[in-house]
Amino acid sequence: MFFVYNWTSWKKWMVLALLGIVVYISYHLSSTYVFQPNASAQQTGAITKSLKDEQEIAITVNVAWGDDVIVEILDVLKQKNIKATFFINGEWALRNEEIAKLIIEENHEVGLLGFYNDPYEDRTQNKITEDIEHGEETLKKLEYEPLTLVRPPENKYNKSVVQHINELGYRTIFWSHFASIEPDSDPNQKSEELANSLSNGDIILFKAEDNLTAVPEVISRVIDQKQSEGFNFTTVTELLSPAKIKLNPIE
Repeated sequence: MFFVYNWTSWKKWMVLALLGIVVYISYHLSSTYVFQPNASAQQTGAITKSLKDEQEIAITVNVAWGDDVIVEILDVLKQKNIKATFFINGEWALRNEEIAKLIIEENHEVGLLGFYNDPYEDRTQNKITEDIEHGEETLKKLEYEPLTLVRPPENKYNKSVVQHINELGYRTIFWSHFASIEPDSDPNQKSEELANSLSNGDIILFKAEDNLTAVPEVISRVIDQKQSEGFNFTTVTELLSPAKIKLNPIE
């Protein structure tokens, strides 16, 4: 009888201890926004970087206007044999169909930067859905499918926007490092600052605008420096699969 009582008590303490461990781990994961990419919890935020312990970085390029700098960027990536992820605006793609096709033909990954350039945070869910569907149809006509990655136009968003995009079945991709390049930026200085700030799993955002003439050289120099340090450059999908990811907490 005494043995049975102690055995039962021991089991109760084991159950309580295991529950405590589960609660601790759950709290830790939720507080750092780290989830497996195929888990349902992924749908709570926008992806900002990979948490794999590997020397990999993804270059992403927002393309909404201009046709000169984007071609120079493509030339740099071709010379370096690097594949990047281009977030293309649908209207831009219609105006610059040959360049959009070139991005696809050179086997870069393509995401949508909205069809129109209107911020999603000011639009209804129905309008957001229509905009994404219009953009996806535009990419299909350019022989790119399926669309899996979306970045809100003008980089303006809120929690409901991100949740709605995710509910539609797309991954909302942000970035961990924004390449803050101005028309008068010194490419040497900017590339050194950016390269020194990069680490495993980072997603970089560059803007391909014709007044930002330093961007192609900055990309080239960053690639050279990080490759000399042993880093590889991948597309966003390659960076995140298989991986743990960091989600941006949306207010």
